[in-house]
Amino acid sequence: MHSYLRAIGFSKYKSRRQLEPVYKSCLREPSRKEVTTISVDTSMLQFEKDFDKNLGISLVGEVDAAGACSIEHYFPYYKGRYFMEFEGISIEKQTDKESYAGVCEDLRLGMTIIFYVVNIADYAKSKWFNYSNRGMTRVKLSGLSTEGTVLLGTKKSSGRNAGPDLSAPFFAPPGMGDLEDPHEYHDPINHEYGRYELLTTRACREDLLTIVETSFMPCGVECDHYLVVGNILEVREMKNSFTEEKIYNLLIEANYLTIDVVINQEDLMGEPEVGRRFRGEIWLQGVVQI
Repeated sequence: MHSYLRAIGFSKYKSRRQLEPVYKSCLREPSRKEVTTISVDTSMLQFEKDFDKNLGISLVGEVDAAGACSIEHYFPYYKGRYFMEFEGISIEKQTDKESYAGVCEDLRLGMTIIFYVVNIADYAKSKWFNYSNRGMTRVKLSGLSTEGTVLLGTKKSSGRNAGPDLSAPFFAPPGMGDLEDPHEYHDPINHEYGRYELLTTRACREDLLTIVETSFMPCGVECDHYLVVGNILEVREMKNSFTEEKIYNLLIEANYLTIDVVINQEDLMGEPEVGRRFRGEIWLQGVVQI
């Protein structure tokens, strides 16, 4: 059983046998079906079944030269709505099955971002035509979560006497944007020391989440799992058409990244509203423009 099925509204399904009707529905009435050649005598299949807009289950398998079909694996997905631009995106095949991980560098974050590629058939087709990993720069990011909390927003100080801005993302490098007057000289060492001193003072009497506005950091042993704290920009309610379970789609901004997060309403503590924040672990997915 895939641990993130509950994020898209299948929280009551605890065994593969219970999922049989869902599998049959995906195969019998898919929302999309992609067939692409991956070798001389083998084609790859990807069936996608939507249970709400952009949200559903994908089945991936193979068809041999004799026409025999076998389903290799499945995964739940939500396809993000907004493209993000990166300098370059590379895609690497995972060793155990026909699935891929996307890798991109973000200088603003100062880290490598790794996500699970949702449009597997599109990339497999690009490999067969020998134009994979060429000029890919755009991706729609999304995240599935099985546990999250709504936090209040942070109050930002303003004015020249406000002191260093400690709500800036953890990985944002200091630069001209930190200066009150770009024509005024600031010693970068003293500037960072001032930030550190104020942070240390505030940490003694405040909760860390009132000091840090957003964060985005790897979590656990899986390379595409992250712990995020992000500002909620938009809240949408969804419903799984198969199970009738209600789902939240939260558009969040965390350390310059815009991510569509999907979570079962039963797994979210608090009432999400624009201006508040989401904190939770996500499985990061991406639809790459190829």
